[in-house]
Amino acid sequence: MGIYLTLILRIVHIVAGVCWVGGAIIHTAFIEPSVKASAPDSGKFMQYFMGRRRFGLFMNVSSGLTVLAGALLYWRASGGIQWPWVASGPGLVFTVGSVVGIAVYLLGFFMIRPRVQRLEAMGQAIGAAGGPPNPAQVAELRKVDREMSIIGRVDFVMLAIALLAMATARYWYV
Repeated sequence: MGIYLTLILRIVHIVAGVCWVGGAIIHTAFIEPSVKASAPDSGKFMQYFMGRRRFGLFMNVSSGLTVLAGALLYWRASGGIQWPWVASGPGLVFTVGSVVGIAVYLLGFFMIRPRVQRLEAMGQAIGAAGGPPNPAQVAELRKVDREMSIIGRVDFVMLAIALLAMATARYWYV
């Protein structure tokens, strides 16, 4: 892999990672608490935010690019996954960061994404009905909201671990 390809991959990995982690921080620390505090009026905001502004797509693309570019960089740095590099201090920390990052990506794809899609479908059904949600819809919305909060916090902690590992890996010589 040439130096220019490596530079491009690093730029993609870092910029997409900043978008992914930054989006998770903003959502977890600011948007989610604000939406909950202003419910039920916040429903229209979330429909616009997720539907029209396509925040879910933004997170999917940024996380996917981060993982893809990171995998290619890992392959290059490890010399095709050579054990002596993997067992080194930096190799171990990059490996931990990579495994955690991939786990977070899978968590988002298989646990967050389906719930977001469910919430979007419920929001459309409630909007089409033209009135407030019925008791069954309210119960389902609360259930999915609780699940999303728990998953979101786990996602946030795991992203922080991956970020710290990636940011410090090259300095872990033991």
